[in-house]
Amino acid sequence: MIFSRELKSNLSKLFAWLLVIAILTGLLMAIYPLMLDGNMKSIFDSFLSSLSDNVKNILGFKDELDYTDISEYLGFIFQYVAVFIAMFAMQLGANSLAKEQSQGSIGYIYSNPISRSEIVTQKLLANILTYFIMLVLLALVTFGIVYVIQTEVELSIQIVIFAIAKIFGGMFIGGLVFMSIGLFFSSMSKSTNFTEGTSILFVLLAVLVTVFGKIYGSTFKMIVEKFTLEVFNPVFFVKEQFDFTGMGINLVILIIFILLSYVIYNSKELDY
Repeated sequence: MIFSRELKSNLSKLFAWLLVIAILTGLLMAIYPLMLDGNMKSIFDSFLSSLSDNVKNILGFKDELDYTDISEYLGFIFQYVAVFIAMFAMQLGANSLAKEQSQGSIGYIYSNPISRSEIVTQKLLANILTYFIMLVLLALVTFGIVYVIQTEVELSIQIVIFAIAKIFGGMFIGGLVFMSIGLFFSSMSKSTNFTEGTSILFVLLAVLVTVFGKIYGSTFKMIVEKFTLEVFNPVFFVKEQFDFTGMGINLVILIIFILLSYVIYNSKELDY
């Protein structure tokens, strides 16, 4: 009952975010055919060479990337898309446990024989399924866009599918980390009034701290390189440059925040 109720309530958010992200993906992919034009590629390379290393770090450009390679170009554009994916995932978690009190339906839920731990579990599973559906649909949209481009330029569909699988696999795991943090916030909150805005600000703050860490370097850079958006950066996944230490750290963070959510929600005083 809780699972299906949560899943249905997430559908409108899912399709709203899917529409926005699909449009963004389409716009970024529309630039790819231009990269294959010799003159445009020369202009782009000149533009990159004119940028300082700090500016390249801020904008996400990497010297080792071949922007004419469809796999690496997909990784490049999805490092920006991944920020929006993280916002969506965190909003799912941040809205879940506080939603019923905010809407006044908590009494109805507790009129059924169900424990608080079961509520958390079913809501978490519904959110994970919603997130998974979102990524599957976006992956299909991405493949469709590439397929249309493939009618104009010669591309290997097999390579594209493999690249999409690696990119979305990384984004799925990274998004779960943000979802767990959102769930933790939701377990402490009694209202959803500020959860969506807070989720967006949290992800943007993580991006800003990462950028500053890359600019200032030293120990600060080493720390931000273990941040979720960096560890699961689509560029690294496409090039198979996996940071297993960073993955382990993020997995621990994921587990800790989920466990804390159970503990806090079970001891929380609810307003019926």
